[in-house]
Amino acid sequence: MYNSGGTVKTFELKEDAKLFQIGVFGVFCNISIVYVFFKENTERTSFNLICVYRSLSNIYILGTTFLGLFLPKTVLGYSPYSPPVESTLIHISNTLYLGNEYQIILVAINRFTAIFFPIYYNKVCGIKITWLILTIIYLVRIGIVILETIPQLEKQCHTSFSLYSLNWVYDKQDKCQIEDNILTVISITFIIMTAINGATLVKIIMFYKSSRNEDRETKKRIRRNVFLFLQTGLQDSLYLIDLSFMMKFSQLSEARVWTYISGTFVWECLHSIDGFIMIMFNEKLSLVRKRFFHSPSLTQIPQSKKFTISVVSSMPDIA
Repeated sequence: MYNSGGTVKTFELKEDAKLFQIGVFGVFCNISIVYVFFKENTERTSFNLICVYRSLSNIYILGTTFLGLFLPKTVLGYSPYSPPVESTLIHISNTLYLGNEYQIILVAINRFTAIFFPIYYNKVCGIKITWLILTIIYLVRIGIVILETIPQLEKQCHTSFSLYSLNWVYDKQDKCQIEDNILTVISITFIIMTAINGATLVKIIMFYKSSRNEDRETKKRIRRNVFLFLQTGLQDSLYLIDLSFMMKFSQLSEARVWTYISGTFVWECLHSIDGFIMIMFNEKLSLVRKRFFHSPSLTQIPQSKKFTISVVSSMPDIA
């Protein structure tokens, strides 16, 4: 252990146990999403494809950075990897995190299109187009991390997990200082996402009010779309919480316990809970969804004979 003091050692043991439990739980949840997508043909929609990419990012971050790096380093008291490898693992996790941030906008556009322009949904948000956009996003992020990491490693500058503060830190040497735009990117994506989702929410409320006198089946379809939008809101709220800790709460104290909570613990919980939310709203895995919607999915429900039942009822399947 880093410190032989009884209190500190007990704290580290407890946090190691939490780190392991949360990480394993998160990996299981995210793997389940990927498994169901490839196993069930009905799950292969553009929205679920976004969830798969998101889950793959979560699996890497939880598996390599938390379970593969942070956990063994706190247990052993030293890193099981060389400084360049440790630095690369952390940089890849950070770039995948930003890739997930870009996904927030993509999901918002997906829902916005489904609500406002349902007849164009399959053209604008089809699974092939979505796959292409997602692939470009992550190729760009991987390219950026390569271009940023190689020069740092050549200068012997290594990002690492600090056993003192129990979170990852940049190399503090003067020659290693770089301009970090992570907070800027996160802030911009959050603002754009909020604006798009705000408009979508208003439209859903309007649909709901105008359909109060509709038949039972129509109301169930409206509830289903509200339920799907709720998933987006819950997942977006995770990044709002993480953003709040990054920009504000992390500065409240430099105590070791607080740097661990505001950095490592919140970050790991973000990716684990993200996977759990996707399970809760997944049609094949969620007991909650089955409880609220006993009828088949939208792809199995015949289209209404009259378009006036509202655009919600003719909305394509985006779950």
